Amino acid sequence: MSNPELGRGGPLLVGVDAGTTNTKAIIIDLAGCVVAEASEPTRIEHPRPEWAEYAAETLWEVAASAIRRAVNQLDDPDRIQGVAVASMAETGVPLDGSGAATGPAIAWFDKRARAELALIEERVGPDRLFEISGLAPEPIFGLCKLLWHKHHRPDSFARTVQWLNAADYLAWRLSGEMATDYSLASRTFALDLGTQRWSTEVLEAVGVDASLMAPLVRSGQRVGKVQAEAARATGLPRHCVVAAGGHDHMVGSVAADAMRPGVMLLSTGTTEAILMGRDTPG
Repeated sequence: MSNPELGRGGPLLVGVDAGTTNTKAIIIDLAGCVVAEASEPTRIEHPRPEWAEYAAETLWEVAASAIRRAVNQLDDPDRIQGVAVASMAETGVPLDGSGAATGPAIAWFDKRARAELALIEERVGPDRLFEISGLAPEPIFGLCKLLWHKHHRPDSFARTVQWLNAADYLAWRLSGEMATDYSLASRTFALDLGTQRWSTEVLEAVGVDASLMAPLVRSGQRVGKVQAEAARATGLPRHCVVAAGGHDHMVGSVAADAMRPGVMLLSTGTTEAILMGRDTPG
């Protein structure tokens, strides 16, 4: 339970989790004590059987509402010094040059991109794909969905200049800066775990321009400050730093102190994952 009396007078930090079912905002002091929190249902659409997707603008509206409700519990919002967003993985938002979404954000569990997975396997090879990305072939991963937009929405895809994961998109709406952290990038098929760069081999094999992929940053790295429009929508102060967040299960591992080699974490939410830290990717 939150307690606005905790951390009175000291700096505060905001964490946002854009989850499959709910979007949560939590405000903590530097000791990690919860000062305020709020939650909003993450509104999902099912345009066809077995399809699931989010409208990008709705993702932002829901997140902004959760943040605003948490911030409104504070006596002095100016104490907030930083905000970061975590989210479900494998959910990408295609954007045009003005930052408008050119299509829906296909949900992580939507498997409509089976033909696109087959294309990636044919062009790259399943063994080589695993060697590069560390991922077993599944149609849920980001590059499959990007290619689905390219193949099934060619007119709107022609206007697409950037592909952002869900947390990246919300951080961009907060800061005006586009970037993606490595944990979310690692769920696309397009990140080379060995070089920790976007794989030109994979992208070129399937005809995707590497410029569509956002600059890579470390989770926790500063990407900007809260811009005026976002401040009005959320109640966050303009001086608040926006930092890169990451994949919800992974950032949860940090909070649970489960990133040390040999430590295993069972992370549950709408889905369930078992995670174990390693010294090196692979």
